[in-house]
Parts: sequence; C-alpha cells; structure tokens
Amino acid sequence: MRQEKLSALRSPGYQSTVNLVETIVYLLCGTTMMTALVYNNLSMKLYTITAILALFTLLARSHLTSFRQSPLWLPIAFLLIGLIDLIWYSTFKSSDSPFRATYHNYLNTAKVFSFGSIVMLLAVTSRIRITKELILYILYSLAFIIMGATLYLKFGTDMTRIDFGIGTATGAAYSISFIGILSSSAILCTRQNHPILYVINVLATCVALVMTETRAAILVFPVISAFTLILFYCKSIKQFVSILGTFLAVLIAVGFFFKTPLTARYDEAVRDITAYSNDNSQTSIGARLAMQHAGMATFLEHPLTGQSADSRAAEIKQLVTTDASLSGAIPYLNVHLHNEVIEAASLKGIAGTLSTLFLYFSLFITAWRYRSFALFGFALALAGLGLSDVLIWARSIPIIFTMGLAVILLYGNSRKKEG
Repeated sequence: MRQEKLSALRSPGYQSTVNLVETIVYLLCGTTMMTALVYNNLSMKLYTITAILALFTLLARSHLTSFRQSPLWLPIAFLLIGLIDLIWYSTFKSSDSPFRATYHNYLNTAKVFSFGSIVMLLAVTSRIRITKELILYILYSLAFIIMGATLYLKFGTDMTRIDFGIGTATGAAYSISFIGILSSSAILCTRQNHPILYVINVLATCVALVMTETRAAILVFPVISAFTLILFYCKSIKQFVSILGTFLAVLIAVGFFFKTPLTARYDEAVRDITAYSNDNSQTSIGARLAMQHAGMATFLEHPLTGQSADSRAAEIKQLVTTDASLSGAIPYLNVHLHNEVIEAASLKGIAGTLSTLFLYFSLFITAWRYRSFALFGFALALAGLGLSDVLIWARSIPIIFTMGLAVILLYGNSRKKEG
C-alpha cells in the first residue's frame, strides 16, 4: 500500500500538477511585486495566496525535496524576523496606546516575513527551470514600464515627488530600486547580455528615481549598478575604462537633464547639515541623525528585554528635555527611527538587532552561493538604504523585496542547473 502511494506521488501526472502550481506561485510573485507598488491592500491578499500555494507545493513535493543540499539561510532569517516581530507585538501591544499605528505596522511586518519564509523555502529548493528567455526580457522591461509611469505622473499630474499614491516618495524610491536591480540583472542571464542593454536599463531606473527626489536611492542605486557592471563585464583594464566611462557619461547626462530637482535636493541637504551643526535637527537629515542618537540611547537602557513603542517615546521625550538638539526625532515617534538596525535595537533589543544583521548575512552568503549579482545588489540596497531609513517594516516594501527575491532565486536556480 505504501509502495503504491509512493508510486502515485512519483507519477508524471502528479509531478506535472505540482510543477504547474509552483509555476503559478512564481507568476504570482511577479504580479504581487508590481501590484505592491501601486495597490497596497490588493498586494497583501495576493501575497497571502502566494504563500498558501507555496506551502501546498512544498507539502506536495516534500518526498522529493532534499533540504540538506539547499541554502536555508534566507528562509531561517525571514522566519526569525517574523517570529521576533510577532513576539514583540504580542508582548507590548496595548489597545489604548497612542502608538497603534506602530504596533499595526509591526504586525504586518510579522505576517509578511513569516509568510515570506515559506516562499523563500520553496524558492531555494525549487526544481523549476527558466528555459525561455522571454521571461527574462519581460523582467527586463519592468524598468521601462516604471520609468514611463513616473514620467507620466510627474508631467501629466500635479504630483511633485512621485509616490504612486500609496505612501511616501521615499517608499516608492526604495521599491523602484529593488525592482530596478531585478530588472537590470535579468539581462545578465540572457545570451544578449550586451553592456549597453544593461546601462540603458539602469538609466531608465535612475530617471524614475530622480522623479521621487529621494537622495539615498539616487546615490545608492547607481553605485550598486556600477559595481555590477564592472564585475560582470570587465575582463581587462581597457574594458574597465571603456565601460565605466560610458556609464559615468550616461549618469552625467541624466544629472544634467534633471539638474533642477537634483540641485534643489543637494542644496537642501547642505542646509540640513549646516542646521544640524548648529543644534537644529528640525530638518530631514537632522531629524534622521537625532533619531539615530536617541534610538541608540534608548537601546542601551533595554538591551536584553526590548521595550514598547510607548516606553521608547517617553524616554526620547525625556532625552529632548536635556538635549534640545534631539527634538527633530519627536515627530517620528509613531513611525520609526529611520535606521534599520537602530530601529530594531531600540524596540526589540539584541534579539531584534541580531535578526536584522542575520538577514543581511543571509543575503550576502546566498548571493555568494548562487554567484548572483542581483542577490548581491538586493543585499547592498537593503543594507545601504537601511542606514537612513527602515525598509523591514509595514507591507509594501517588504512584499516587493520578498517577491523580487523569490524571482531572483528562481532564475538563479536555473543558471546553477544549466551550469
């Protein structure tokens, strides 16, 4: 009886059905990733469906899956963040707290990363191969679709900084950065992987990022792209000079074309830094520096146990009474502290800090295992942008990040099997 059951599970018809469901999971990953950019509520529903189908697929092919041969760093890292956030929420959430928004966003983060661990486990153990380069070219086209949308919103509506109408311009910029890394890296996996095609794609994403006027993303994304360009294409000093020169020329051209908004943001940054040096943190950059200072101080008071959002806010307000230069942190107490590690440390203590650092480590080690420039780019973007903001938070950005990772792991698995 047992032998007959195993034979049925190994039958071509059964395996075809399981592969079809898994293929649907990856199609949903791409769909959910793009939906999260413009429609938050729908993206969470699609994300939940994706995770359920991923779990079904894992159970259906569990008799064929060898976890020993798969890099499990990412599924474990996602599960840790999800569980720690859920424990923190369950421990400290109060129904009458004025910081309900903070608790709600961390509950969403717990859901996204817990469900995401299932999708990550499916992706790192996948048997699906991308055999049609058409899929990679569709991914390649995403940067141009987003650029077209941002240009329309910028010049066809009265939207000053592009946010796609679902949140902040900074959130849109970080989301665009992840999708841009995925899109540009897709061309590296095709036979037509000419450096010009890569540069054109990066250019499209840079234009979209300029429309958001988000300084961190405008700085970090080109650096990651240049790094990828050099490592992938440069086989000699001559190629290095030629390709890097072309890339810089393109960036300069973009900077010249969008000189007005870029100059305005640069001048604003200089004013912010000058104001902060004069103990005025009521600016964008000044508030971030104040939040980091205050957040580290509150972490040192509760390194092991963590604390509630209410307790953190009370302590920071107390700090401001003795050091007025930290007053820029006050408006953000019901949001987050604009630094990934410090935000985790100030609320969840050492456990939150280690879970965040473990995610970074998992991304880098998995990128090395897969020899994936896209994964490496995701790791650099999450760590780099996390210096001035919090990305592992709420729904939209974590959903885009997770779904993008799943797609990258899919074509990373395909390349490994072809190799």
